[in-house]
Amino acid sequence: MAENNSCINCGSERIELLFHCKDYLVSGEEFQIVRCPDCGLVKTDNPPSESIIGKYYLSEDYISHSDTKKGITDRLYHFARIIMLQRKKSLISRLFDQKKGLLLDIGSGTGYFPAYMQEKGWEVQGIEISEQARNFSKSKFGISVFPPEETDNIHQGTFDCITLWHVMEHFNDPIQWLVKIKYLLKDDGYCVIAVPNVASSDARWFGKYWAAYDVPRHLWHFTPDTFSEMATRNGFTLTSKRGMALDVFYISILSYKNKNASLPFIRGVLAGILLSFRNCFRRDSSSSLIYILRKQPA
Repeated sequence: MAENNSCINCGSERIELLFHCKDYLVSGEEFQIVRCPDCGLVKTDNPPSESIIGKYYLSEDYISHSDTKKGITDRLYHFARIIMLQRKKSLISRLFDQKKGLLLDIGSGTGYFPAYMQEKGWEVQGIEISEQARNFSKSKFGISVFPPEETDNIHQGTFDCITLWHVMEHFNDPIQWLVKIKYLLKDDGYCVIAVPNVASSDARWFGKYWAAYDVPRHLWHFTPDTFSEMATRNGFTLTSKRGMALDVFYISILSYKNKNASLPFIRGVLAGILLSFRNCFRRDSSSSLIYILRKQPA
């Protein structure tokens, strides 16, 4: 489903409308959520062009770029991030049997994850499109963060580990990035990608109000099947996947806010508890999923 309306995953030219979804963060505009009926890939239809999409990120409430802590939901995000930094580090340490190497974090935001990994002995670099976030990363943590176009200057097989935490859904062309990641990753390296799960329990619960649709910033809405198929088609082997347990709480709170519901924080926490219990028995229903990828043998 690129600009010619053919599906980037399977090539089908068919498309079906699911519903209209509102941008609750910046513009209040509505966008269509559509699906390829052949492979199931879901996308935001006719999003703003790359030349103007930047204005849809211009909000202090966009925490990954602004680092704001002005509300209870924002403070919850920061608390959850502390926990998730530890869990992400533990995951990568298990993959590499406690060994250290060179890590590239694509979409590094304000730099907390690469900075944390640097503290734990990894060499780190970041790729981030937001100049504001890059400057924050450099001034606060002193890490090397570059704009996306500078990946063209990096040698093949440079990195032991490449991570993308809630980034792939933002790419105008995720296929192009998978090809680039494969080029930059060592043959024995790992790629770790986390994305929201449009097949999750909370996505079904909240429907068009599900906060992880986050139109028009999120362009792609993956299920476990569509993500796995896309990765496999582009030279990767899926070795495992796991849920991100805390995401359902944050997303549920924001989703109740989208609905203008009363007591969104309390209702979101209660919904998060219920949905988390359900997800214990169905991993593929988690709010977000982490996919562990390796390069297919040449």
